[in-house]
Amino acid sequence: MEMSDFLKMSHPQILHIAFTALDEFKKKHKRMPTPWNIADAEDFVKLAEEPAKKLSSYKPEEDKRYLPLLKLFCFTCQGVFAPLTAFMGGFVAQEAIKGITQKFMPTKQYFYNDCWEIIPELPEDSTKLEEAIKSFGVAEKNHRSDGLRLICGEKLLNDIGSANVFMVGAGAIGCELLKNFAMIGLGTAPKDAQNRGGLITLTDPDVIETSNLNRQFLFREKHLRKPKSQTAAAAALQMNKDLKGHIVARLDKVHEGTAHIFTNKFFEDLTLVANALDNVHARRYVDSRCVNAKTPLLESGTLGPKGHVQVILPYKTETYGSQQDPQEEGEIPHCTLKMFPEETLHCVEWARDKFGKIYSQRPKGLMKILDELDKYEPTDSQEIKTLREAVSLLKKRPTNFQDCIKYARQKFQKYYVNDIRQLLYTYPIDAKTKEGNPFWSLPKRPPTEILFDSKNALHAHFVSACACLRANVFNIPIPKDARTNEGRLKIAEEAAKVQVADFKPSAEKAKEIASQVDKEAKKGGEEEEKEGEANTQDDNEVQNLMKDLKKISEQLPKSKEGKILCCLPEEFEKDNDENFHIDIIYSMANCRSSNYKLEPMDWITVKLKAGRIIPALATTTACIAGLQVIELVKLLKKCKLEDMKNAFMSLAVPILQLSEPGAPLKTKLTEKLEVTVWDRWEVKASRNDKLKNLFETIEKTYELRPRDVIQGSENIYIHAVMDAHGKEKQKEGVLNSKLSELLDFDKEDKYVDLSIMMAPLKGGDILQGVPTVRVVFTD
Repeated sequence: MEMSDFLKMSHPQILHIAFTALDEFKKKHKRMPTPWNIADAEDFVKLAEEPAKKLSSYKPEEDKRYLPLLKLFCFTCQGVFAPLTAFMGGFVAQEAIKGITQKFMPTKQYFYNDCWEIIPELPEDSTKLEEAIKSFGVAEKNHRSDGLRLICGEKLLNDIGSANVFMVGAGAIGCELLKNFAMIGLGTAPKDAQNRGGLITLTDPDVIETSNLNRQFLFREKHLRKPKSQTAAAAALQMNKDLKGHIVARLDKVHEGTAHIFTNKFFEDLTLVANALDNVHARRYVDSRCVNAKTPLLESGTLGPKGHVQVILPYKTETYGSQQDPQEEGEIPHCTLKMFPEETLHCVEWARDKFGKIYSQRPKGLMKILDELDKYEPTDSQEIKTLREAVSLLKKRPTNFQDCIKYARQKFQKYYVNDIRQLLYTYPIDAKTKEGNPFWSLPKRPPTEILFDSKNALHAHFVSACACLRANVFNIPIPKDARTNEGRLKIAEEAAKVQVADFKPSAEKAKEIASQVDKEAKKGGEEEEKEGEANTQDDNEVQNLMKDLKKISEQLPKSKEGKILCCLPEEFEKDNDENFHIDIIYSMANCRSSNYKLEPMDWITVKLKAGRIIPALATTTACIAGLQVIELVKLLKKCKLEDMKNAFMSLAVPILQLSEPGAPLKTKLTEKLEVTVWDRWEVKASRNDKLKNLFETIEKTYELRPRDVIQGSENIYIHAVMDAHGKEKQKEGVLNSKLSELLDFDKEDKYVDLSIMMAPLKGGDILQGVPTVRVVFTD
């Protein structure tokens, strides 16, 4: 039989015997066993003796779990536990799909899975069983929760109802989680005398797109473009009316910018957090907030037929951030992307990169500089480059759609004619490598230029999408028929009238291209060859650029609040087919594939590749959400750590591995001091204490010397700067400054968290793994 949990080695055999005995019981009594009926349980155990003998490899008399598990099976087989049915439903549905499609490996043996940990534990003394059953509170009350009450009892049911849960994300996993929450009555308990009641808070900033409908089953076509969180909450209310007044849907993204909404106190007041996120960065942020607040976190994720669940418990388990995710393989080298594509996918990635730079990054850079115009002072080469690009973008800003068409035609000329000619000028067809071999040999393909043809559908696609996106960035109206074939051809005809400058080969660019090919080390994008230029620019260039920028900005319109209105950066959105995003990437990539004689890629495939869309399986989502909620119920029951399970699953193989969560890694700071990621050092201090007083307290308490003090992203004290020659007076001033002067906190704040780098008292390198220091105010 298939094994999923090596701490339950005998459970598949016992459950196989139990299901066989259940069939025999139904044949004998023409009914199911009565819930928690001792007489039925005794009869059930007797009926199990015969099928137990048929399993020659299993010895019931040698297994302490045999009788308890059989009895619990009999007592609860009429119960309903929605998360387990969701898991089994997803698993079985995938098996049916395998039978139809002949894709993936089917389950070849019996597969059993249980979560008996949530059932009340039976007393070892059988004479106390009847009394124990009465105390469990498993009697039916003619309520929708009776199916669950039969399984877990009154106490756990109340704990489920009074839980305060924060669900982050309302996408595929989020919809399944919320369905399971509604089914088990999570957070539905009314407020008690202390004004405490159950609550589910969910948040998701996204709106519902067409591509969501095939796997996010709380959404329908009528919900398109509506907020996911609010729509999901409304659907959950339809499933369980008891959720009314106990579910709050927010549209806020959980990140640094919303720390004033999802405060430390917010996280500290939660029973637990359930993640339903789709990216590592957001998972790490939520994980860090839960670690700081000492709040349990249930983490999950899916990738096609694969999925995982991780249980994160304060002080008991490792955190999500404790493990590094494996690096994605197959990163495309810069030169391959920029000059030597080997397959059409490389052209798609090149086009995706260009989109980000032209329509998103540069407009964002311009808006940031305009917002900080009076105090903007570029210091490094990257900031000077951003300033240079911002001024260029402003000077070349279009005033009408005709200007946008001109821009699109010039871009076509640059990408598909001039850049190709420059590359072939640098490396002619007969070029040789240093070893004397032909330079243009596979996988390098010699490109050929493509001349603009207004009647070519692909060329028309490019100039229309490019012109429309340029117009959108600068808030210029676009033709209503711009996405129709007729509209594209009209724009292409206008583009054909644009005069383009003759190509002039550049020896300087040729050297830069050759240098990039030789090094194959730089990673960046368009115009990266100019990176070193900024280092040679003197202050005069910056002053001239700022002067030009301020002069042009005076001519720009302003909002009522006085904010300069200039451009609207385009954020890549794969799910909106009308926004020209996939259109431009599709046409850019395929024009480039024409340069290199690569196979063209159709529009929908470009959308999948550029949007990095991995087909999600509703079956996987159902299984993972089911396993996640099973762990949630165990957590609320306060099960032992060994009963909590991390899960890794692949429905394709198929495989399910359930294991005890790993312990947190211990870091030895000194001979006397050992810490984990969950530790936090609390130091009491007055708001009027000086920084040096805080340092003295830390040195005395932990026998470590504070070196750097950081609050959030703000540097409060950096020893390398303060110990520099000539900084003695400034160092003395900072050390003698009051905490209220140095730190950022409100009057009502009772504490402030600091990251303090420390070193041994006797000297040495800065120690890694020092916990956050919480300064608790005594006044």
